[in-house]
Amino acid sequence: MKNIKRVLLIIVSCLILCLAISLKADSGWDGDYDYDYGSSDWDFDWGNDYGSSSNNHYHKNTTSSEDVGAALIALGIFIIMGIGITVLILSQASKSKTKTNILSNTNNISGFDINKIKEILPNFNVQEFRQKTYEIYKNIQNSWMNFDHDELKKYTTNELYNLYKSELNALKIKKQKNIMSDFNLESFNIIDMEKGNNNISIKVRMTVSCLDYVVNKNEEVIRGNKLRKVVYNYEMTFTKGLEEKDNKCPNCNAPLDNVTTSICPYCNSTVISSNHEWVLSKKQMISQRMK
Repeated sequence: MKNIKRVLLIIVSCLILCLAISLKADSGWDGDYDYDYGSSDWDFDWGNDYGSSSNNHYHKNTTSSEDVGAALIALGIFIIMGIGITVLILSQASKSKTKTNILSNTNNISGFDINKIKEILPNFNVQEFRQKTYEIYKNIQNSWMNFDHDELKKYTTNELYNLYKSELNALKIKKQKNIMSDFNLESFNIIDMEKGNNNISIKVRMTVSCLDYVVNKNEEVIRGNKLRKVVYNYEMTFTKGLEEKDNKCPNCNAPLDNVTTSICPYCNSTVISSNHEWVLSKKQMISQRMK
């Protein structure tokens, strides 16, 4: 029993290290397609700072000392994990139970005091917020998949939209498409809240399963798996303006859509205003696994 506990401690430590190394930058790409399907020599370059200007771009595969070092670290981690898993199997540890425990630990998040949100938004309803933000997430994924920039802009802050737009342009040039479908919300938890001068931001932990793969112009799968779902564990921040009034152009007073930054269609002035509806301001993919 002591040996099993020690092995579990080693595995947990390795998982934490893996998490620190593999945290994905805020981008339109959710899946980590870091494996070769034999039909493309391009990889995705993930940044390391969530919500920053670091984007994941396409780049040709190259080898450097940093790549070798990262590969050696990953190899060492997998060897240690392999030894630990072997010991657990020999100790007759249930594989299905282990998976269940990993999932429950991933989603074991302390609940946030909703009364703190209601002090700012008296009519706040958790179930309504849960449904609203999940719909926003799905709408963003569908807009991304269909290259629908107008719809994408409705559900994101200007900074996030610009990031997604640049990535979609790169994807379009390569004549590829990221297919995401068959979504299912596995879990949802509010974990934090922050009040700004004129807005409120709520951070949630959301676990979603879906099909996620990339096809080329011939509809051939070149990344991911069209038959197996992926389970994504996210941290997402949704933001809403606190000033309940219509957006209007300060130059010509014309009505505007609820976007963070916009060009007035009547006078072409650049307008900066608050979102009056919930929009996604940050998305972090914490972990993923095949279902």
